[in-house]
Amino acid sequence: MQQCWCAVRGIREITKLITTANTLPRQRANLSHSKMQWLAMIMCLYVGVASARMEEDHQASSVSGISSSLPEQCFYMQPADCPDLDADSNKCPCKRITTFVNAPEGNAALCCNTDRQALEHGLSCIGFQHSNISYVHIRNATLEVFNVSEIRWRRLKSLAITDGRIKRVKGQFRMMTPTQCLNLSNNALVEVENNSLTRLAQLTTLDLSYNNLTHLPALNTINGREFWLDISGTNTLWCHDIYQYINKTGEKQITFNRENKTVCSASKTWHWFNTTEQVPLTQVLYLSLLQTECPKGDTWQCQCDIKRLDIIEGKPPTHAVNVDCSGMQLTELPEKLPQNTIALNVSYNNITVLDALSTNPCYEDLREFYADYNNISSINRLEGSKFLDNYALLSLRYNKIKSLPTYILSPSAHNKNFLSSRNLVKLGGNKLHCDCNTAKYLKAWLQTRILDSDEVMCENVKEKVIDLEPSKMCVYPGDWTDYIYYIIATEVILLLSLIAKVLYDYWVFKTAGYLPWPANKMPKLPCDWMFE
Repeated sequence: MQQCWCAVRGIREITKLITTANTLPRQRANLSHSKMQWLAMIMCLYVGVASARMEEDHQASSVSGISSSLPEQCFYMQPADCPDLDADSNKCPCKRITTFVNAPEGNAALCCNTDRQALEHGLSCIGFQHSNISYVHIRNATLEVFNVSEIRWRRLKSLAITDGRIKRVKGQFRMMTPTQCLNLSNNALVEVENNSLTRLAQLTTLDLSYNNLTHLPALNTINGREFWLDISGTNTLWCHDIYQYINKTGEKQITFNRENKTVCSASKTWHWFNTTEQVPLTQVLYLSLLQTECPKGDTWQCQCDIKRLDIIEGKPPTHAVNVDCSGMQLTELPEKLPQNTIALNVSYNNITVLDALSTNPCYEDLREFYADYNNISSINRLEGSKFLDNYALLSLRYNKIKSLPTYILSPSAHNKNFLSSRNLVKLGGNKLHCDCNTAKYLKAWLQTRILDSDEVMCENVKEKVIDLEPSKMCVYPGDWTDYIYYIIATEVILLLSLIAKVLYDYWVFKTAGYLPWPANKMPKLPCDWMFE
C-alpha cells in the first residue's frame, strides 16, 4: 500500500502543475485530470502486484518441505510424511502442510496412495479448490491418465507426482501457469503429450527419471533461462531424440541432472551408435558439442558425428569423429578438423590439390579420405606424408588424374590380395594416359591394389586399363635401325663364303697343280713371287 500511496501522490502533484500552467479550456483540463487518475490507478495496481510477487518469492525461499536432492523451488516429501490412514478409508488421503513462516493454514499439500476417486476426495477434503496452495506432492497414485489442463493446477509453483503408476500425461497446462518445478519421476510413464509443457514459461526443473518414455515433450525456452532435466533411469529414450532436443533447446541452456547415470537407447538404423543398444548420455552431449567444432564457412557448414568409440586398455575411451563436407562447393580442403577425426568426406566439390594431407597436422590422424568427383589432377604431393603411413581407405574416384606414380601408393604392392591389405585405394572413373608401361606393369598393379580397377579408363585409348594388351600397346614405328641385324648377318655370310672359296682354291692347287677359275685368269701381282 505504501508504494501505491506514493504513486498516487506523485500523480496528484503532476496534475496540479498541469492544471495551473494550462491555458486551455476547463473541459480539456478536466479530461486531462481524469486521464491522470486512471494512470494513477494502473500504476498502483502494477506496484501492488509486483510487491506481492516479491513477497511470495521471498517466502518461497523458506519452504520447509524442500528435498535436498532437488532444486529449491521443488516441493518433495518423504513417505514417512504421508497421512496415516490406518484401516479407515474415510480419512482424507491428503493433508495440508505449513511450509511458510507466515502461512499458518499451509500452502502446500501432500497426497499419498490414491487413485482417481481417492485423489478427488483428498483434494476436496483439504479445500484445495479455494485455497492458497501452491505446492503439491502426490505419492503412489494409480492413474490411467493425468490431465494437466485442469484449472485446479493453474496456481501451482511446484507439482510432484512420483512413485506411482501413471500411463500417460495428456492436455496442456493453462496459460501463465507459474510452475517452476515439475517432478514426474518413477511412474512408468509411457507418454507425455508433446505440447503439454509448452505454456510453462517459468519451468526450470523437469524430472522424468525412471519412466518408460521414448520421446521427450517440447519445452518453452523462449526467454533463454537455464533448464534442469533429469532423465536418469529412463533408458528407453531414443538417443537421436535427446540429441535433437539438446540442439533445439540451446547449446548451454539445458543441464542434465545425474548425467553420469543416464543412458539412452540407440536405434539400429541410427548410424552414429550402431554397435551398441545402450549409449551413455555423455556421448550424446559430446556429439552436440562436436557441431561447434565442425568446419564451417560463410556459406557452408560441414556435418560431424561420432563414427565409433575406440576403447584402448589403460586409456580413456576416444570418440572417433566422422566429418562430411560433401557438396559444399569447396575449392580447398578445410583448414581445421575436430580432434580425433578419422574420416573426412569432401566429395562433389571443386578441390584441385591435396596439399593439406601432407602439410596440415589436423590430417595426420585420418584413416579414411573420400574426395570423389573433384578436379584433382595429381597425387604426387602425398609422397612422404604421415597420411600414407596411417590411411585405411583413399577414394579419389572420378577426378582428373592422368598419371599414377605407383611407388607413392605401394607400401603393400607385394600383397597379391588387396582385400587383405589395410591400405585400400579407389581410383575408378579417372582417365590415365596409357602406354606400353601401362599395359605391362601398371595394369597388374591396379588389379592387386585398386578396389575398382575395372573402372579406371585410358585417356588416349578407348579401353579400360585392365583390358590393355602389351602386344598392341608396345608396337613402335620402323626405321633403318630395325634392319641392322640383317645387314650384319649378310656381311658375315659373305665373309664366310669368301674364306671357303680361298680354302677350296688352295686345295685344288695342291692336288691338281693348277689354279681353278677365276684365279688362273687373274694377272700376276708383284707379290706373287712370295708364293712361287
